Amino acid sequence: MAIESREYQNFIVNRISSLIESNHSVILELDCGMGKRVLMYRLLTEIFKEQKVVVFLQTHSSLEETVKYIENEYGGLEGLAAIKSGSNSQYRKYLIENNRVILSLPIVFSNTIQKFPELSEGIEIVIINEVDQIVKRVSHRRILCVPWGKLIPNLDAKIVGMSGTLRDDHLVLDGDQLQLRNELKTLIEFIPDSKVITIEDFIDTDIKEHIQDTEVIIHPIEDTKTARIINLLTENIEEIREIIIQEVSETSPKDSNKLRSNFYHNLPLLSVETELVEKLNRLLLLRKYVYSMPAQTYRNYLIRYGIEKSELDDLPEISGKELKVIKIAKEYQKTTILCSFLSTVESLSQLLTKENFEVFNVTGKIKNKMEILENFKMTNKQSVLIMSPVGERDIDLPHTEMIIVFDLVNSPKTVYQKMKRGRGGKVTLLFYDETSEKTKVKNVVDKIAVRYPWSLIFFIKS
Repeated sequence: MAIESREYQNFIVNRISSLIESNHSVILELDCGMGKRVLMYRLLTEIFKEQKVVVFLQTHSSLEETVKYIENEYGGLEGLAAIKSGSNSQYRKYLIENNRVILSLPIVFSNTIQKFPELSEGIEIVIINEVDQIVKRVSHRRILCVPWGKLIPNLDAKIVGMSGTLRDDHLVLDGDQLQLRNELKTLIEFIPDSKVITIEDFIDTDIKEHIQDTEVIIHPIEDTKTARIINLLTENIEEIREIIIQEVSETSPKDSNKLRSNFYHNLPLLSVETELVEKLNRLLLLRKYVYSMPAQTYRNYLIRYGIEKSELDDLPEISGKELKVIKIAKEYQKTTILCSFLSTVESLSQLLTKENFEVFNVTGKIKNKMEILENFKMTNKQSVLIMSPVGERDIDLPHTEMIIVFDLVNSPKTVYQKMKRGRGGKVTLLFYDETSEKTKVKNVVDKIAVRYPWSLIFFIKS
């Protein structure tokens, strides 16, 4: 298949070529839908066509899909081999020795060169897909994920690291100091002699012609019964928070000021009564369950925690979020729902099946994920795809019309990646109105709007 000439991709290829020739490694920010696989293929066949290259993929599914992509789109690539975790180490050694381009998971390759160190000597170029994933989100001294701390120094090669976004932070607990570090600065530190190419560097090319805007609808849910429980839990959380701050102030006024300025950031660094912290964490988790789970499930957790059954008598059998999901799905031919818990996947699946939707579920338990996604894509019936966080990894959904984010995590990058799974189209973010979830959504959306301004259009549903 002939590769479509895009100005921004030509810019990137030429810039990478220039930096590698100048003896630099490269960290490239290339957002969802901008063609990382196309770019990788161009690098392998245009810039690095003579060099020995290792391409690192972060998951088994990404490895398999990349091999299939190269075979299906371009008829394969001479001298390419995929190193798989179940293969014999001698066979892996043979493949590395006898092929020019190696696709592998990091841990598999690292284990192989530990056994056969001489294999690393011939590697000239390393391409890391989703390079941001080599950084631990929360770490204690060790900043990079295994095996990157040892793997990068063992490869005397120039690195091209590609990531959808490079604008998030991560936490490092080093002794008694908790640092909030920028992931891009960390990557520059650990990838020697690296230069950065960000989206701003090629925003004036033809890139806007190839980015599909995503319409993001921020949708409050009127559910006074569920909101009452959330607000009750929030009051309890705030009470414990104030008790903790008061206890700390009695021994260290300076530390109590830190807690008041950024409570959850500084709490792990201070000596606080374990029982209070555990109670706080249980309440925070319980509130997340109410945000994220079906009514019947979160009711059981509330009872286990010790909330009186009389307080729960008027809870709805079906939560406001679940009812809204059904209503929205009826407006579209193909809808995708992203949610945090398996109980939510199962409950929504049952409700939507009763409404005569064809329902497809993808979770971490599913083995034939790609087959299910293909069936969802090909069906002519009004259909819904429901996915858990593990199930949605490495998935693009350009054929879905509406993505519903049932509940938000606190990571702007993770939420942004959810929004972009549909490659344009529409996304609805649900939250319970007049609760702390509204504040949570506002904080996350505000950060997304600042960090990723080029392809999102926000609307607030009244």
